[in-house]
Amino acid sequence: MKLKSLIAMLLMGGALVACDRFKQETPEETSVSSGPQAAPTLAEMRAGAVAPENIVWSQQHMSELFPSRTISRGGHRYPFPEYARDFSEVRVPLGDTTISFEKYLALSHTQGIVVVHKGTIVFERYFGDAHEGTRFTTWSVAKSINSTLIGMAIKDGFIKSVNDPLTDYIPELAGTAYDGVTIAQTLQMSSGVAFNEDYDNPENSDIWAYMGATLIGNAEPANTLAASYPRGAEPGTVFNYNTAEAQILGWLVESATGMAPSKYLEVKLWKPLAMDHDATWLLDGWGKDAKEMTGCCLNAALRDWARFGEFIREGGQIGGKALLPEGWIQAATTPSAEHLRSVTDTALERGYQYQWWAYDGGLFAAEGVFGQHIFIDPAHELVIAKASTWPAAWDTRVRDESVAAFTAIGQALD
Repeated sequence: MKLKSLIAMLLMGGALVACDRFKQETPEETSVSSGPQAAPTLAEMRAGAVAPENIVWSQQHMSELFPSRTISRGGHRYPFPEYARDFSEVRVPLGDTTISFEKYLALSHTQGIVVVHKGTIVFERYFGDAHEGTRFTTWSVAKSINSTLIGMAIKDGFIKSVNDPLTDYIPELAGTAYDGVTIAQTLQMSSGVAFNEDYDNPENSDIWAYMGATLIGNAEPANTLAASYPRGAEPGTVFNYNTAEAQILGWLVESATGMAPSKYLEVKLWKPLAMDHDATWLLDGWGKDAKEMTGCCLNAALRDWARFGEFIREGGQIGGKALLPEGWIQAATTPSAEHLRSVTDTALERGYQYQWWAYDGGLFAAEGVFGQHIFIDPAHELVIAKASTWPAAWDTRVRDESVAAFTAIGQALD
């Protein structure tokens, strides 16, 4: 069997996993005991992590399955103020009808949600075994956080401009498809590098093979593999969502600042924001030379997702000190080219800029597969952090319903 086929089979749940919440079933037709079953290997546990029967548990315990680096919160905590609001009357559009907000939470496989209005938690709910301290994995929400680190690196003087070529900071990219590509084009997923991120076609999709070789198998360095894909279009002309591209941006953070992305995040945000809990970032391997998987896989408590969102909503400052260049958030969340203004086939107008998704009305969001969101509505002074376990990696319909639900909450808070 080809490696890509094997990886695809495993990632789609072909490996049955048994360990605590991972339960391995035996065929009912087997009438003769074969004795105790062998414990699953770590590779099998990893490969089955996103199978529907396992994802609720695994998405809350990723650092137990994969190598990771800790991001410490520091010695101080400044909890959010809380003032509960009743959303029982909120109606969420669903096709030709509406449903209650509670019904929406159930239908969208919510594991946790935190709603922050004007800096105060007005709604917080967890399901199953999840709780306020559960570290949910962000999946691609991490891309928006890593993008923010690049803005901070510019503010700190480590990077001169997003218009600089990547090779100014990562000379190892000379001669690759990223040679001649700017930082901005990479942030916009417009490098021109060919990459197939079709989650519904694991046999022929680059994303499954990329994640299998790096995060799951620890067989190839993520930076090296991310830089190996060929050129498919002229840089700056075509939007092509590419998780491996975000790995290049993590490489940029480390090369420019001299700090691993997890350490730079700790120093610049996690400790200064007095996050409630430590976080972790999954790695492509073991040891000091392993690299953060910066296209995904930051694991943090949901209140800390929300605190990051509130930091962005408030303009990227802490205690009156700006940590981002003037105008960065507006520039990072407003599509600046025609090919970035409408990038998906959905009734909802949706654009892309610096690793953020942009919606009409000035709304923007960090989004990840299986239903992860940090939704920011500046006009309503609203931040919503939501962790979910959709049965499929991506569901445009449920994503559109989620944006409608978040918008309805903002309107109810007026």
